[in-house]
Amino acid sequence: MKKLIYISLVAVTVTVLAPGCKKSFDDLYSNPNKATDVPPNLLLNGVLYDMYDAPYSDYEKWDQYFIINYDYYGNNRYDFGAGASYYGTLKNVTKMEEEAVKINSPAVNPYEALAKFFKAYFFTKMSLEMGDLPMTEALQGAANLQPKYDAQKDIFIQAFKWLDSANTDMAQMVAAGNYILTGDFYFNNDLSKWQKVVNTYRLRMLIELSKVSGDAELNVPGQFAMILNDPDKYPIMESMDDNLTFQFTYPTNTYPNNPGNFGFDALRYNCSATYLGLLTQLKDPRVYVTSEPATALVSGGLSPTDFNAFVGASPGEDLGTMYIKANSGQYSLINRKHYYDTYVGEPSIQIGYPELLLNIAEAINRGWVPNGPLGDAEAHYQAAIKASMAYYSIPESGAFNVYFLHPGASLGTYDTYSVNFDFPTYYNQAAVKYSGNNANGLNQILTQRYLALFRHSGLESYFCYRRTGVPTFTTGPGTGNSERIAWRFQYTGSEKSANTDNYEAALQSQYGGIDDINGVMWILK
Repeated sequence: MKKLIYISLVAVTVTVLAPGCKKSFDDLYSNPNKATDVPPNLLLNGVLYDMYDAPYSDYEKWDQYFIINYDYYGNNRYDFGAGASYYGTLKNVTKMEEEAVKINSPAVNPYEALAKFFKAYFFTKMSLEMGDLPMTEALQGAANLQPKYDAQKDIFIQAFKWLDSANTDMAQMVAAGNYILTGDFYFNNDLSKWQKVVNTYRLRMLIELSKVSGDAELNVPGQFAMILNDPDKYPIMESMDDNLTFQFTYPTNTYPNNPGNFGFDALRYNCSATYLGLLTQLKDPRVYVTSEPATALVSGGLSPTDFNAFVGASPGEDLGTMYIKANSGQYSLINRKHYYDTYVGEPSIQIGYPELLLNIAEAINRGWVPNGPLGDAEAHYQAAIKASMAYYSIPESGAFNVYFLHPGASLGTYDTYSVNFDFPTYYNQAAVKYSGNNANGLNQILTQRYLALFRHSGLESYFCYRRTGVPTFTTGPGTGNSERIAWRFQYTGSEKSANTDNYEAALQSQYGGIDDINGVMWILK
C-alpha cells in the first residue's frame, strides 16, 4: 500500500513541475569548469594546424614523388574518393572572428584579417579538389542545412576579394604597429610575414587559373601585373625566410619519418621514376640529398655517386613486382640520413619562395607580365633553382658531403662521400639553361617547380600536372582508374546524404550528373 501511495505522489509532483521545466540543467546551474568562450588565439592555433599538408601522405604518391611498394600500407592508385572537407575548420574561423570582437578588438584586427585569408585558402583548396562548392550559403548552421553550390569561377572571384581585403587590413595594422596577435606558430605573430603570404598565395591561385586566363571577369593577367607592379601595396616573399613553413618538434609533433618508425616502413616505400628520372637526366645534385643509390646497382659496380645508380619505380608498376624489385635493391629509397635520422626532419614548406619565383617566371613566359622583381623570366627561374638547392645545403660551388645508409646496417651507420658541384656548369646544360619565353622554356620552368616541391605543399604538383601535363605522370596497372590519372576528387558523403538536391544539381551542371573522378572541372577546360 505504501508503494502505491509513493508512486502516486511522484506522478503528481512530475505533473506539477513539468509545465515549468523550460530550462535545461545547464541553464539553471553554470559549470565553472566549462568554458563559455574560447580565446581567438586558441582557435587560430587550431586553424593554422589544419592548414598544414604533411609529407609522407597519399599526396606524395599522387604527386608521383614517393610511392608504396607494400600493399599493407596502401597502393598507388588514382581511384580517388572524397576530397578534403574544411567546413569544420571554417566554422572555427568564423568563431575566431566573433571571439576577437568579444575581447574588444577593433573592427580591423589581426584575427579578422587572417580569417579572410583562411576563407580564401580553404575554399579554393576544396574547389581545386572537387569543383563547385557551397560557399555563399555555407556555415549558417541550422539556419540553412542545405546550402546551394557556388560555381567554381565565383569561388575564385570571392577568394580574390578576401585576399585583397586581407592585404589592405594587414597593411594598415603593420603600418600602425600596435596590433595584438598571439597563437601564431608559423611566424611568431608577425603580421608583415602574413601579408607576404597573402599576396604570394594570390599569385599561386592566379597561376592555377592559367587555362581560363582569358576570362575577362577574372582578369588573371591584370591581377598578376597589379601585384607585381606595386610591391609597396602588395608585398610578396623576398627570400626563404618568408616561407610559410611547418616546423616539427620532439616529442609533441615529430616528423612523419623518424627513428621510431624506421624499422617498420623504411623499405615499404621507394622513390618514383617520375621524380628521380628528372633529377638524373639533369645531373641534379638534389638527388644525393633526397634519395639513395639502388644497392643492387652499386653492388654491380656503379659508384654510389653515379647518377645512373639512382633509379625510381614507375608508379604504374604492379605492386607485387615493385615490392620484389625494391627489396632486392633495384630501386632507390629516400635518403635515410636526411629523412629518418632525427625526430624533427626537415621543415615542411606550405607556401614557399622557390615556387613563387617559378610562378612569376611562368607568368612572364605566358606574356602576362614583362618582368618581375628580379628581372626577366630567366632571372626568376635561375634564382628559384638556387634557392631550392640552398634549402638542401648544396653550395653554388665547391664540395659537399652526402650520406647513404651502409648496406645492411642499422640507422645511424652511413657511408660518406664528397661530391663536387658547380652551379654554372649545371645551369649551362642544354636541358637546364632557360631557352626563352617559348613552350620549351615553360616546360623547364614547370619541371623545376616540380623538383622544388618534393615532399612540400600538398597536392600542388598534382594540380600543376593536371593543368599543364608537366612533368609526364606515368600510369599502368598500379595506378588503377583504367590507367588514367584522375582529374578530381568526389564530393563528401555528407553532401550526398544531407544536401542531396543541391549535390545532384551541381553534378548535373558540371559532370553530366555523375560524381566522376575523371570529370573535368571548369578551371581545366
